[in-house]
Amino acid sequence: MTGTFIMKSATRRLTVLARILSQPLIKSSSNCKCDLFCRRNYSTGTEYVTIGEVKKETTKPAYPEYVPQKYLRKTESGVELDQETLHHLRWMLQKDALGQDMFLIGRPGPLKRRLAMQYLQLTRREVEFVSLSRDTTESDLKQRREIKGGTARYIDQGAVRAAISGRVLVLEGIEKAERNVLPVLNNLLENREMHFEDGRFLVPASRYDKLLQDHGPDELNRWQLVRASEDFRVIALGLPVPNYHGNPLDPPLRSRFQARDVPSPTYKEYLVRMEYQVTLYETHRIIGIVGPIHGDWQCV
Repeated sequence: MTGTFIMKSATRRLTVLARILSQPLIKSSSNCKCDLFCRRNYSTGTEYVTIGEVKKETTKPAYPEYVPQKYLRKTESGVELDQETLHHLRWMLQKDALGQDMFLIGRPGPLKRRLAMQYLQLTRREVEFVSLSRDTTESDLKQRREIKGGTARYIDQGAVRAAISGRVLVLEGIEKAERNVLPVLNNLLENREMHFEDGRFLVPASRYDKLLQDHGPDELNRWQLVRASEDFRVIALGLPVPNYHGNPLDPPLRSRFQARDVPSPTYKEYLVRMEYQVTLYETHRIIGIVGPIHGDWQCV
């Protein structure tokens, strides 16, 4: 009796797995079309961004100079984006609405960075940019000691400013992160916690609000606790390793992200984008520009 029940359970699980694997993981642009809508309430300053069926409310940034600019092509009819980019932005909008950090992985080039900046400009989010390398230390992520006004002080760095102010932290070159900074990134991504060099301690918003309700602001200031904003997000940009040189991501760090592959455009996609954006040139001239990028002048 027990063996029959186990066989039926295993058969059911295998049937569900086969049904999932038989479906395409990513729908093509021809089968799934996304539309972009932006509606702004000028009295309150709020804006609703809708891509496909995903909708998110955005607010007016406190520091507009931190919002990326000139990454979106605007016309009289609105923002013009191709379907491939809209599918990526829809996925990012969905993960942002769920409060999840993102990892864009792809070949070397500016495509991943441009995609992240397009999303931040579209949602009017402030950004802090940190480029990781083999020489990056904890001080580059947390605090540096600098001379200001004749006195040595600890100055918050990009990751700390983003966590406190509710900005988006863009980490480029995540595969270059050394072992000494991985514990800091893991703790920041998983628990929203970080110990500062000046004695303060970053705690997540839910825990800070509960402590504030139980003990009051004076006690929390005495404890030197700092509230991490619930709007804080992390977008990591990296290369696939070992296909490219770098350090493979540790499983604990890799599990903190929701990853998405950003493939490089094909020749035909390049050609369609050029024809869509440049209307002053004839088709054969556009082919002469795009052809050398892929090393093939005869592709059509």
